[in-house]
Amino acid sequence: MSTQTRTTNQTTGPSRPPGRRRVIAVVAAVAVAAVILATSVNLGNISIVSGWFPVFLFWVTVAVCLIAVVLRPDVLKEFAIGIPVGIAFIGLLVVGLRLTQAIPAGAPRSMYVWLGVACLVAGLVLAGWRRAHWPRRIAGVAAVVLAVVSAGSAANQTFAYYPTFARLFGQNAGHFMDNAQLTSMRREAARSGKLPDHGATLEVPIPGTNLRLTPRPAYVWVPPAWFGRTQPKLPVIVLLHGTPGQPSDWTRAAYADTTALAFAEQHHGVAPILVMPDVNGSLEADSECVNSGTYGQFETYLSHTVPAFMRKNFNAETTPGSIAMAGLSEGGMCATALALNNSKEIRVFADYSGLESPQYQDFTTQQTISDLFGGSVATYNANNPPYLLTHHRYAGMSGWFEAGAQDPKSFQAARALQPLAAKAGLDTCITTPPGGHNFPFMTQAFRDSLPWLSWKLKLTPQPQSVPAQCSAAKS
Repeated sequence: MSTQTRTTNQTTGPSRPPGRRRVIAVVAAVAVAAVILATSVNLGNISIVSGWFPVFLFWVTVAVCLIAVVLRPDVLKEFAIGIPVGIAFIGLLVVGLRLTQAIPAGAPRSMYVWLGVACLVAGLVLAGWRRAHWPRRIAGVAAVVLAVVSAGSAANQTFAYYPTFARLFGQNAGHFMDNAQLTSMRREAARSGKLPDHGATLEVPIPGTNLRLTPRPAYVWVPPAWFGRTQPKLPVIVLLHGTPGQPSDWTRAAYADTTALAFAEQHHGVAPILVMPDVNGSLEADSECVNSGTYGQFETYLSHTVPAFMRKNFNAETTPGSIAMAGLSEGGMCATALALNNSKEIRVFADYSGLESPQYQDFTTQQTISDLFGGSVATYNANNPPYLLTHHRYAGMSGWFEAGAQDPKSFQAARALQPLAAKAGLDTCITTPPGGHNFPFMTQAFRDSLPWLSWKLKLTPQPQSVPAQCSAAKS
């Protein structure tokens, strides 16, 4: 064979099938086009928990993962190394999640599936990293990232913690303001004599004493009527979040400010002031809103310090009967217990998807008594709604119970607490519409109960009807 022939053979032999490069190029072009298309429209109000986006993300992730796995020159060899590595990653992930308890109860199976996919693809990427060209490396890394994003998306579709892109990227309320903007808004209302067409949400620190964790800043929403020349003294609804959670949950995910503004628009700008304090001191803490040696005096903080702050700084009406407690999940049980233990000041409460009794970190009752109440059954009972409702009467109080039919524990709790409350002398309302333990349900629950709460706070007339079964106290 001639030198010329040998040279020709060496230069024409491809190191990889050219079709693979074309596939990668096409996928990259499609990905770039998708990014350009997505950024060319207003992403702010696009839902990321329903509609087209979750479907789009699913299929893009599937496509990129398949490309990252299939486009390998020696598939069997890389699988022999990469799959065991990926399984090891899955084991480490499981151990890490169990130790940190980072995943909330009720997380969907699809989230775990995507996390497993991310681990397996990561093992394959590492196994073939040295032999791979940069396009294949990029595809592999993109597949791992997209699998993790899809896992987060699956969890977010279940809980709706970030309903839209705007909420995901930091918009926590409809009309968020600082103190300077609030002052300017009040001056304009005083000058013009006209109420604004919207309320305002502020982030404000509410200091506490005898707390082992520093409360995160609270959120406060004031209605249009609050800006009037003769500033009215408006009652207060204290909204309590759950665990894991934070004050912004109420406006970012449960749209409490939007609901309250819609209500105010029906009543000439009048609505209760909303205050959303921190009930735990950190994302994963779980005070159960009680005074304890573990977290400090959180019951005192929520039932006395917060109302006093609102009276001093927002001219709120906080006389007995002018404060309502309402909460979601952990906050629902908290609202019930705080009202019962402070019945002279707090005459009305609303429990959205709460449990019957304090339950520390999803522990058993005995563990809760031991870890949160220092082993004292008496202290536990003093903060346990079923015990309080069985052993005391609460004439003149009112309670709203709402839980989703697909939320078994909360459904059972509402069905158990409402009869006890009625027997204990409370006016009660109960509704268990279709829904799960998520923010869309909490949004609807607050919307259902707000006209009733405002009426019980003596601010607006009795609603003609409410989407609940209401009954007067049993004698």
